[in-house]
Amino acid sequence: MTQQPDPEHVEADWDPDNPQPIAQPDPFSLVTDRINLWATYLGGVVSILAFVVIGVLLLVAVILRFAFNTSLGFAVEIPAFAFPWLIAGGVVAAMGRGGHLAVDYFANKLADRNRRYLDIFVWAVSTLTLGFLVYISTLMIRPYMGQSSPILGLPMMISYGAYIYMAVSLTVQAAARLFAAFRGNVPHPKGIVNV
Repeated sequence: MTQQPDPEHVEADWDPDNPQPIAQPDPFSLVTDRINLWATYLGGVVSILAFVVIGVLLLVAVILRFAFNTSLGFAVEIPAFAFPWLIAGGVVAAMGRGGHLAVDYFANKLADRNRRYLDIFVWAVSTLTLGFLVYISTLMIRPYMGQSSPILGLPMMISYGAYIYMAVSLTVQAAARLFAAFRGNVPHPKGIVNV
């Protein structure tokens, strides 16, 4: 008994006598996709590095504490500096992958044309709000430059830099999505369950 191939997984027969043009991607959508792709990669690398630093230092601190009854002061201080970078990298990576929470039930019920206008509005407001957040974050640079950590004397700006990195990255990503919305290239998944 021969097994029949699943019709959903059978590729269309290619006819060499009737070649069809290959659909080329829109170069502008490639730009916006690459912005989010690279933001996702960079955010992921930042998060992984921060996670590894935190994990290794805390493991070393625990081993030193219980095995040798001693401690490393910086094993507590450096994870405090790395934790904001862990969060910022995760937020940027989630934005790049579209992984943040969204209430899109009503947006998905709109016609494509109206959904495009809603996308333009939402991403314009998001870009302006995040741009304002970048501006506000620059006002705090001077106070953080004068502060340093108690054990290693590291500038607190290292920790605060994670916030600035996150705000700038999210602004650029939102602006890329705004540009895609103007061009009408924002994909809208219909949800996991179609009823």
